Amino acid sequence: MKKDVAILCQYFYPEYISSATLPTELAIGLQQRGLSVGVVTGYPKNYVKSNLDKVLMNEKYKDVTIHRVKYTTLNNKTKVGRIVNFFTFFIAVLLKVFFLRRFKTIIVYSNPPILPIIPYYMKKMFGTKFIFVVFDIYPDSALKSNSIKVNGLIHKIMNFINHRTYKKADKIILLGNEMKEYVIQEELAVTEKNLAVIPNWYSNEEYIATDEIANYEYLHLREQFSFIILYSGNMGTFQDMETIQYALFHFRNQTDILFVFCGHGNKVENLKEFIKENEIPNVKVYGFLIDSSYADVLKISDICIVSLAKGTEGLGVPSKTYGYLAAGKPVIAIMDNHTDIAKSIITANCGRSILQGDHERLITVINNYRNSHDIRKTHSTNAKNLYLSTYSKEKGIEKYLHEIESVVTTTDGSEKYVHE
Repeated sequence: MKKDVAILCQYFYPEYISSATLPTELAIGLQQRGLSVGVVTGYPKNYVKSNLDKVLMNEKYKDVTIHRVKYTTLNNKTKVGRIVNFFTFFIAVLLKVFFLRRFKTIIVYSNPPILPIIPYYMKKMFGTKFIFVVFDIYPDSALKSNSIKVNGLIHKIMNFINHRTYKKADKIILLGNEMKEYVIQEELAVTEKNLAVIPNWYSNEEYIATDEIANYEYLHLREQFSFIILYSGNMGTFQDMETIQYALFHFRNQTDILFVFCGHGNKVENLKEFIKENEIPNVKVYGFLIDSSYADVLKISDICIVSLAKGTEGLGVPSKTYGYLAAGKPVIAIMDNHTDIAKSIITANCGRSILQGDHERLITVINNYRNSHDIRKTHSTNAKNLYLSTYSKEKGIEKYLHEIESVVTTTDGSEKYVHE
């Protein structure tokens, strides 16, 4: 008898980036709900805290069977390195097809973007069902950022893959309704019936279970400044950092307010240069923070900012928002008002939505929060409630479970999951 679900992804436990922790928590959550779960993933290299010598190629973690594959780990910042890594990972996963055949359904993630073609052909050859989880829409996002050429080799390869995977996936999971609208508008999917919207959640919820701040540096910042604004996550082509920089310049030298940035992306150096050139002292820029360090930064913050560059809505969803909400922080969303995030925070009265480039409104909103403890307190409570009611890990896993069970049932209703 076949097992229930195999998860196919590049990053997994013990790696700590969100594209690893989200599949890991999903696998454990499904296992805890009675499904038999296996994983095929890449062998970790960069995103680990433990000694790599202790990471096994095959192991069981919280009853989830993990099979890891090794592949090249060239510099991902170069186009050649990234392509070689993608294809060597792809070939390594192909060698695990006979393990994957043991499962009724495969959940495959869009990173790397060539990966979904494997379950596509497994469906054709073996009848295996597959669910395609789209973190970002490729190659459209790469074209938008000028990372690849229109009608170039990569563009053509991805069109070949997308034409098949979007059409034949038993279910396509998208992170927001704006992504769903984009997929429909661009006719990537044949029908809306196989599209489902399941937002990401904040991994490692246990780190914000208390108000305790472990890191002395962050604790000192909280004591030094009465009002702290946090921006975390990607600072790249798809983020509107320019509108935020205008606010930095406006509030420079104001001793009660501090801006904190943490994350990575191709605009980080531009941000640092802007701060240096304009001699802005009340800013801290950190790298990629994880676990308790990131939780501490969340805890010291009064409000948080999330942004999307104009015209990128629908190509992805800034999932750092869910960490803000989980920590009970009011959110300023610099993006189109029609995005799920903007609509959610307005409806729940836990933040403000600002169009890209609207510098004056951003300054007004920051000052309103800065000058009103009552507004911050109300929006903080509402943010936490919104997370628990809509975006929590438990809510997300239950939605995945529902979609998996709908996929595995055959047209005559004869095949059902047998929960262990």
